[in-house]
Amino acid sequence: MSFPQISKELLKERAKLHQKKSRRESGMVIIEGENLIEQLISNGIYPRELYLQEDRELSPILRSKDFSASKAFSLTSKDLKRLCDTPAPQGIAALYPVPEPQDISQISFRRAFYLDGISDPGNLGTIFRIAAAFGFDAVLLSPECVETASPKVIRASLGSVFWIPFTRLKPSELKKLSARKYALEMEASLSLQAYEPGSEAEIFIIGSEAHGLDKATKALTDQSLRIDMARGMESLNAAMAAGIVAYVVYCHGVMSNERSRM
Repeated sequence: MSFPQISKELLKERAKLHQKKSRRESGMVIIEGENLIEQLISNGIYPRELYLQEDRELSPILRSKDFSASKAFSLTSKDLKRLCDTPAPQGIAALYPVPEPQDISQISFRRAFYLDGISDPGNLGTIFRIAAAFGFDAVLLSPECVETASPKVIRASLGSVFWIPFTRLKPSELKKLSARKYALEMEASLSLQAYEPGSEAEIFIIGSEAHGLDKATKALTDQSLRIDMARGMESLNAAMAAGIVAYVVYCHGVMSNERSRM
């Protein structure tokens, strides 16, 4: 399968998408990596343009797909580096519309994360991936959270930022949601091990890596939970904490389903 060479004009235009401002204005982002692109396609999310390094072959999965709706281009490894934000691109990249937030009125959830000021793209993307893996229905973001259209966020999420519903909410807007709100805090009197799911919707609130929970966010929580750990460690990063919480909550759901079938 051969593709036409990308033009200098188009290459120059697409290289601007490294900049947050350009992504915001164009509504487009370039992502790289065969696994990520395959994951998106498997969820019915197709690229607008495909960029393939000259010596790179398409995987069997990608060869079986119809890219007639996309524009596919061949380019040198040097040119591919201009499009990608990693020092050693994997030989394939694609153009996608940026993942868009939904209005909170359109998001239905049983369990969700609220992320307060998460500034690290890797952590934010990983939490989206955790939400997808353990059945969380939504990710709610404070206005201070990092840009969801960042290529680093998308890579860390393995594309799940495109299909896990998300929106940005101020603490005052979060307060209005009808759900029990749990805050993760090192000093909490109640251990996560003691958590028992209730009948109402639940939101698990995780603070930023550097500053923890904002006072306004902390004030509206119903219950604080701590993650027990060995002495000598100050804390876990946001993504690790989210993973532990999500797994515990998921296991409660599995056990509840097993009991209902008995």
